Order: sequence, then C-alpha cells, then structure tokens
Amino acid sequence: MDALEHLFRHRLNHIDKFFTPTDLGAEVGNQDPVLNKDNLSHAPGQLSLFPGIDQKALFKWHRDKVDFVELFDAVYESDSVKLLDGQKPTKKAFFALLMWFFNIKVGHLAGTRSAAKSRKIEKGSPYLEELARTFANTSR
Repeated sequence: MDALEHLFRHRLNHIDKFFTPTDLGAEVGNQDPVLNKDNLSHAPGQLSLFPGIDQKALFKWHRDKVDFVELFDAVYESDSVKLLDGQKPTKKAFFALLMWFFNIKVGHLAGTRSAAKSRKIEKGSPYLEELARTFANTSR
C-alpha cells in the first residue's frame, strides 16, 4: 500500500506544482518540462501515468494467484526490472505495483511464493512452461 500511496502523492504534487486552480478545465500550455514534441504521447495537462491508453482499459489478472507470483517472481529474480537509478526495487514494492496494475490481491505473498516453489518441485513450472510453449507456437 505504501507504493500506491506514494504514487498518488506524487501525482497530487505534480498537479499542485504545474497547475493553478484557474488552469483546471482550461487548455494548459507547455508548463510541464516533460512535455515536448519528441515525447508528447498525452494531451497537455493530462496525467501521464498511462499516457495514450484508453481510460476504460483496466487490467485484471485472470489466472491463479500462484501463476501470478510464479511469473513475476521469475521476472524479479532475473534482475530484468530496475528502478530508474539502476537499483533493484524491493520485492514488496515490485509486487505492490504489479498487484495494483493487474487488479489482484495476493494476501500472503510469501505463502503464495512457497506454494509456487512446492508446485515446482512436484510438477515443474507449469505456467512458465505454458507461456514458453505459447510463445514458441505464436512466433512462427
């Protein structure tokens, strides 16, 4: 929850910093230093959390929670994702953002991770193997 709260506070600070009450609802000029012709993928004044994406495009995870943890634990442990400063995020922050993004609540992350590891001992990694097969079949 800390990551989500931090995100909202950041967005509110952005609004307070770059927009006055008279700007709200009015067309906003190039006040945001991020807005320029090269990287403008959203309308001036629009919050750019997910720029250019239909606001109705909400995501929801439609597999088991253990599949979610298996997939993103592999991504996390592979060091595929870093913070902008090059540091590795905490696992808690990494999963908090993904759970928010995919609208899934994993109540006990460590327990679900243990279940994924137990399943791996018994059956391998069925979800990751399914993803590899799907990719191999669709990339021909």
